[in-house]
Amino acid sequence: MSDYDTVIIGGGPAGLSAAIHLAFHRHKVLVLDRRTGPLPFTLTPLYNVPGFTIQRGVDILKQLEMQAKGSGATLERGSVKGISGSVGAFRIELADGREYGAKTLLLATGVARHHPLVSGDYQPWLKYAAKGNTYYCPDCESPEMLGRDILVVAVGSAAGAISVSRPLLEFASRVRVLLTGDAQLTPEWEAKRAELGLEVIKGRISSVEGSKGIVKALLLEDGSQVSADGYYVDSPKLPRNELATQLGLELSPHGHIKTGWRGQVKRIGANDSDWLTGVWAAGDVQPQTQQVSIALGSGNIAAVMIDQYLQKTAPRRLGLHLEPTALHS
Repeated sequence: MSDYDTVIIGGGPAGLSAAIHLAFHRHKVLVLDRRTGPLPFTLTPLYNVPGFTIQRGVDILKQLEMQAKGSGATLERGSVKGISGSVGAFRIELADGREYGAKTLLLATGVARHHPLVSGDYQPWLKYAAKGNTYYCPDCESPEMLGRDILVVAVGSAAGAISVSRPLLEFASRVRVLLTGDAQLTPEWEAKRAELGLEVIKGRISSVEGSKGIVKALLLEDGSQVSADGYYVDSPKLPRNELATQLGLELSPHGHIKTGWRGQVKRIGANDSDWLTGVWAAGDVQPQTQQVSIALGSGNIAAVMIDQYLQKTAPRRLGLHLEPTALHS
């Protein structure tokens, strides 16, 4: 069983940002990722990630991976089955039987993003998800909808679809809502729909017309067809909190890991300042706005805290036995 100063579970922006900082500080770092996050499959450019000017999500992720490896971190593909032990001697077991030891842990497991069902199956949508004219984040992407006809495809609640239509209306020329399930508008949300002037269409999707990642039209089960310039998917984004539950961590009402502002975590029933030693969380699994730049920052904050903890518990004198590195002016 290999031992590491820190094992990071999740190789998205938060996990990789933390890995870069910790590896740069000469800690032995392992990132375990099962490749289920959205960025490896995001072919649309992102406009609001500082330092990555209008680059595709997949390209941003590749650059972060290269920098993490270049800093000295180890990146491996794998699905974590269980965590046992405590600070200084955590044991991480993977589904394929591999095991690793770690002094500290960072949970950066993200969220599971749901997609519209096409004839009852979400997989036909995957060839369009974040590939061309489908969108998932109003805070990130609303300005891209300037002057365009947008269809909000509601995978979750009707209320959620009406709510996310507000920021889209600031930029789009037209916004309609497609309720694909059994969701109904309450009188309160019907009043809000009327106030916003939103047209609501009801029906399940039977097929998608499109090519090369671009949706041309949606064919509904009743035979009608709906087309738009862009398609915003309003869907549940459920925190991947299975490992947090194993560790007995306190979760928010929506299942996110409750953290301090430095990424500290605590067990259920613990006092507000009684943080669990040796474990941190970062990224979308926290109750925070889901943006790449925010995930990057939260990963870096947690990494600074992990580094400071390791400094205190296992002081090093690296300068006495390692070759000096060049100082840049």
